[in-house]
Amino acid sequence: MLNILVPTDYSSDAKNALKYAFQFAKQTGSKIIVHHTMPITVPVSDIPFENYYISEEEELNNLKDSVNNFCIQNELKISDVNIKYHINSSDSISESISKAYKSTNADLIIMGTHGASGFKKFIIGSNTSRLIASYNVPVLAVPANYVFEPIYHIVYASDLKKLASELAFMVPVASIFQAVLDVYYFDYASPESEKLMLQAEQVIRKNAYKNIKLTVIKGKLEQPISEQILNNINSSNTQLITLFRGTQSLLQKLLTGSTTQQIVMESKVPVLVIKKSED
Repeated sequence: MLNILVPTDYSSDAKNALKYAFQFAKQTGSKIIVHHTMPITVPVSDIPFENYYISEEEELNNLKDSVNNFCIQNELKISDVNIKYHINSSDSISESISKAYKSTNADLIIMGTHGASGFKKFIIGSNTSRLIASYNVPVLAVPANYVFEPIYHIVYASDLKKLASELAFMVPVASIFQAVLDVYYFDYASPESEKLMLQAEQVIRKNAYKNIKLTVIKGKLEQPISEQILNNINSSNTQLITLFRGTQSLLQKLLTGSTTQQIVMESKVPVLVIKKSED
């Protein structure tokens, strides 16, 4: 069972992520912690203090009412999932979520991505992409308007150089759903490619989890790795892309900063970003 933190600002994207999280939690027997960040109020001298201040207790009640109404409107049985509520104050949404993740002992954050397009989404960014870029927390980013589907096919891209240690992180994720873990390898026909693929097949055969497959794709030097990953995803039969951000391999180094954010913002299916500290 997971403790899933679901931040909300009451927007349509946040509500869609909450709906996804509700069904995700129901499938996995997990608990949801709905979190809301209260803005830090700056007093204005000519306005009576009680006229603009909302207490945490009032905000917490507002949050509970909002979730109850949301479940009624979406025909979700609130008793199907264990739901808790959390409030804190901050002038930084991403920092607030990171603190809430730690204080609630959450295992995963599920958030929505906004529907901005073109340069707008990169100039404005989103709380989700800022959180991914700045904090060491696992984030499952849900595209705008995405409808939850039972997870049975997970895609993960690797350069295969340290596949065994990568699978140590990835297999538990796939095992939660008994899903196929599809390891994407982009082959650039390097001298070591064939050796890496043979070693990968051996590692996969030895792994106790038997729902692992290796998909070899011809790599394109002229195309960014983020585009290659997205272009090779079949959104009709893939329910989750996982990006493992660490320092173990060249591919993982490529999947940092703006590249990871680009995949998160452009993907048509949810993206789980897991960070790993240096060995």
